[in-house]
Amino acid sequence: MPPRYSDTLRGRLPWVLLLLETIFILVFLFLFPQDYKFQGSLQLYPAFQDVNVMIIFGVGFLFAFLQKFGFSGVAFNFLITVVGVQWAIILESLLFNKSTDIQVIGITSLRTGLMSVFPVLISSGVVLGKVNPVQLVMMTAMELPVFAANRYIMTTYLMMNDHISMMHASMFGAYFGLAVSWAAIPTLLGNKASQENEKSGVTAELFAMLGTLFMWTFWPSYNSVLLSDHKQLRNAIYNTYFALAASTVTVFSASALLNQKGKFKMIHARNAVLAGGVSVGFTAYMLLNPWIALTLGLLAGLISTFGFAYGQGTLNVITLVHDTCGVHYTFGLPGLLGGIAYSIIILVADYRSIEILKYQAVVVFGCVVLTLTLSLVGGLLTGFLLKCKLLRPPKEWHLFHDQPYWEFPHLASHI
Repeated sequence: MPPRYSDTLRGRLPWVLLLLETIFILVFLFLFPQDYKFQGSLQLYPAFQDVNVMIIFGVGFLFAFLQKFGFSGVAFNFLITVVGVQWAIILESLLFNKSTDIQVIGITSLRTGLMSVFPVLISSGVVLGKVNPVQLVMMTAMELPVFAANRYIMTTYLMMNDHISMMHASMFGAYFGLAVSWAAIPTLLGNKASQENEKSGVTAELFAMLGTLFMWTFWPSYNSVLLSDHKQLRNAIYNTYFALAASTVTVFSASALLNQKGKFKMIHARNAVLAGGVSVGFTAYMLLNPWIALTLGLLAGLISTFGFAYGQGTLNVITLVHDTCGVHYTFGLPGLLGGIAYSIIILVADYRSIEILKYQAVVVFGCVVLTLTLSLVGGLLTGFLLKCKLLRPPKEWHLFHDQPYWEFPHLASHI
């Protein structure tokens, strides 16, 4: 049994959470109007609710695959979501807003705030089981301003629209998390205690697959919710569904081919099938024929499956970066593929001016470089901060284990 680890929770977490919530209340009290105003039609609510279910249910259950970290995987995801939404709305409305009008709270700000939390959840998948709740809350508080700044630079100076800037979330979250893991968490090679705790179980895998199904089902809403043009909205929904379908077929095919016994691996089924939705996010609104979306889904499924099969262990050994959920292959590489595909599609589009064409492709490539740079630098700085002893980083024998954080009545005498 791992030793007790309640001091960090009782001595730090309650006060950190209460302090943050008090600050949020004061900001909303003094800096926002004291009445809800019209900000976007409530007809947007169904799509917003789709994204809400995808992020809270989908990501939460997706992180429940560890046999001994199921409580924390689901609940900590919920905690950083609700903290992050409030912080993201404040950042987007007051610090990184292009308009000089008085900011109001409405369905549009809720939608943007919720989607801005998605990269934080992706990053938390890299460090899942290796950091305590205080560190997760601190990571949320630091990552959101960097992501908001990334979007602000894109939309203000590089003239990207809100939709495209938000589609960088998967890429940003993956590489921010990898940088945090490299800076804050020592390599787990040879750590028998953590390797034993990191195993999954049948029930845990079923819960994780449930999360995948939620995310798969609602991903078309995520890729289209920020679009206002009816034609673009329709294209994004159709193409995202086609890309997800193609990646799923590809993953099951590749998983069986890569196994000497011709069997499937659940890690492929619950992770790599989402790669199609990630890769097509940039281009889904502009594709007029499903074959490109299907091709992107196929390529993303192959990249993700081969990454899980051959890259997951190699990444840990060569770069000393431990990626608990394999978000590099679910979100990082498919996101890069989507950004590159967006540049290529712009280059081959039927434009009258080749100069405009080249300029737009360079800007798109510049946005990818900007996202990678800010995510890696921000992740490194955050990781070094999370190593602070004041935050009480968990010891090796606490990793991937619920018991230091949750009560288990039937084991009360041993905790």
